[in-house]
Amino acid sequence: MDRDTQMNNLSKQIFTVSVASLAGWLTSKTGMPLGWMIGAMLATAALSLFKLPMQQPAAVFHVVRASVGAMLGTAFTLELLMSVPKWTTSIAGLLVAMAVMFVLAYVALRRLAHFDRPSALLCAIPGGIAEMILLSETAGADQARVSIVHALRISLTILILPVLIGLTTGLTVSSDQTTEVFTFNVPDFLWFALCVAAGFVAKRFLNVPAPLVVAPMVVSGALHISGLSDFVVPAALSNAVQVFIGINVGGRFAGVTFRALSAVFGSAVVVVAVQISVAFAAATLAAQSMGFDILTMTLAYAPGGLAEMSLIAVAIEADPAVVGLHHVFRVLVALVAAPLLLSRFAQAKDQ
Repeated sequence: MDRDTQMNNLSKQIFTVSVASLAGWLTSKTGMPLGWMIGAMLATAALSLFKLPMQQPAAVFHVVRASVGAMLGTAFTLELLMSVPKWTTSIAGLLVAMAVMFVLAYVALRRLAHFDRPSALLCAIPGGIAEMILLSETAGADQARVSIVHALRISLTILILPVLIGLTTGLTVSSDQTTEVFTFNVPDFLWFALCVAAGFVAKRFLNVPAPLVVAPMVVSGALHISGLSDFVVPAALSNAVQVFIGINVGGRFAGVTFRALSAVFGSAVVVVAVQISVAFAAATLAAQSMGFDILTMTLAYAPGGLAEMSLIAVAIEADPAVVGLHHVFRVLVALVAAPLLLSRFAQAKDQ
């Protein structure tokens, strides 16, 4: 890549981050829930759809995802570690909820939207967007449909879930999760950097789901449980993470035309409506029958992304560690289930 191309890409990235940051700041001032993330997401999506000179700073997203993992780990306590066995019932409930989400969404996409089998299957599974898109390349699915539906699933969940929580619980989800000012001294920064670095090591050498999030979460949790560190991520850094997560979600619409978006939008709304309804019903049942916190359960069962739902958990002071554990399980189950289902469907078609 020549120098002129590099400078052109850099200018596009600076423009994208600047617009997203401004939109996030302005949105946060309106009092909208998670304004930094939502503003950045909507602004980046608009840049993408209108074909403006935008470009995501891809290299930064690895650091951002690892930072989310480190933030999740700060919620780990010895009490939480001791209570892990009781969460097995909740995870079992999540497995049932995922199955119901998949079946209802798949049937709706097949019968109402007339999706082909592989596309309907990959769109209906509430799994990681990158993994489902990669699978669509080899499964004979409509990759554009799969990409758009999952991008809309995450975007609409981010927009709808805080409002739904507010309507059903009366709790206001704010952009700034705390008014307390935390210091971030040199030792804190070094511990935080160690957690982030653990994500890159895991990504390189370990075959685990979402390594950039899971490894920093585990290392950060170990540091906090052991008492070696009690660092807390300052609000300014948390807001910056929200902005980049918003850019990542909004940037998924790069290359998407309004025509393609409008053709799939209704299908995505059906998927999101089905999955959020099932998730909220299952979370309510789990909270009432097992004595769990309704807010934590709602986010743990929600069909959004690991990083996005974890940030919402931080914002509403739910238990981000529990939310993170559930979403890691969700991603792992989806990764295992999707290829198996595709294989079974292919066999049924051949018979």
